[in-house]
Amino acid sequence: MRKLLAAVVAVCLCSSTIFSQSTKAKTKFGFKAGINLSSFRTAVNYPNIKQNIIPGLVLGTYVHIPLSSRFSLQPEFLYSQLGSRSNSISQWGGNYTFRYNYFSIPLLVKYNITKCFNAFAGAEGDILIRARQKGTPTKTITYDIKDFDFVYTAGIGTCSKQWSFDLRYLHGSQDVSLASSETTFFNQAVQFTVGYELNKKAKKSKKAK
Repeated sequence: MRKLLAAVVAVCLCSSTIFSQSTKAKTKFGFKAGINLSSFRTAVNYPNIKQNIIPGLVLGTYVHIPLSSRFSLQPEFLYSQLGSRSNSISQWGGNYTFRYNYFSIPLLVKYNITKCFNAFAGAEGDILIRARQKGTPTKTITYDIKDFDFVYTAGIGTCSKQWSFDLRYLHGSQDVSLASSETTFFNQAVQFTVGYELNKKAKKSKKAK
């Protein structure tokens, strides 16, 4: 799965770069940072377990590749913290905070509604770096959950000169429950990020006297 994801990203980067060059579009690079407000979701009602939102950090780099005047492709490479605070009456016998650290690779298709306002959708592969359970006991649970999550995402964005602001929803598709034989939980989050593009506009050449 990881090799397939890397191959897809590489092919998209290569083909889109060639396309952007043919249309004289300019590829832009940048950094971004922000916050995840995440929790676990489930299709099953567990009356003894309540999930609460926890904040997490997200930061990394992105490549903005114009495909036309309206459409663009944006792969990103992020460190992303997800998880949830679980309040349990009997399932685990207490309250626990689950913190999952991922290396995330989103691939977004953006549509420019106006010059400074866009909507986007795509998918991302989340590769688990480390997972921790905080409570009694507090322990590392990296090898007790799936090490990969496939996430769907969609959102809106705006920009101002070299700055950009994105708001998106993340919808995980893999079961990340510690006790998968008893419970089923999936990642979900609302993510807000601020980006800064490194490419500056070229200065106008002075007219010859």
